[in-house]
Amino acid sequence: MVGRPSKAPERRDQILDAMEVSVRAHGIGQASMRRIADQSGLSLQMVSHYFGNKEQLVLAFVTRVGEKLAVEVDTAITGATPQAELTSLIQFLCSDRYKRIPGNDVIGREIWGLAERDPDIRSIVWGWYDRSIASISETISKAYPAAAPERCRETAYAILCLTEANEFFSGIGDATRPTHAAEAAALGLLQLLEMADDTTSA
Repeated sequence: MVGRPSKAPERRDQILDAMEVSVRAHGIGQASMRRIADQSGLSLQMVSHYFGNKEQLVLAFVTRVGEKLAVEVDTAITGATPQAELTSLIQFLCSDRYKRIPGNDVIGREIWGLAERDPDIRSIVWGWYDRSIASISETISKAYPAAAPERCRETAYAILCLTEANEFFSGIGDATRPTHAAEAAALGLLQLLEMADDTTSA
């Protein structure tokens, strides 16, 4: 006899969706287990059953935000050539589409602040960026096969710094913010790679 399918994945997603709403509205500090339970339509006991306590819930939430961002970034790499893929990725990271990804807004800044204080959260968040750096670096190395691996990684890190800062300032800046500066600077870094000749390095 086949048993009924578990509702655990659905319930966990329901709770994490409720946490997303609560964090966006009130911040992580004020997103209490009670508030999340009320938002989800489930009991406090049910939330505790699936996540144990607030610390475990926050860890699960941060992990899910990172997984969603990674998928969005990976799907943004499109193009007929490696150079076109790289350009499309940079344009995406500098665009409003990147900012509109759930979690890559006020929630991202809440998580970033928490990561500076909590080593477990910091490990998860750096894992996001490390994967992003690796993905960008791999795309760069395909577009510029003569570039040394360490140069590709350094360039990937610099591009990510530019685009993340651009995303942050887009949330607090006004009409005087130079909207295309980060994209132009990132593409300029690629021009430096094009001029470099790592094949002659000792």
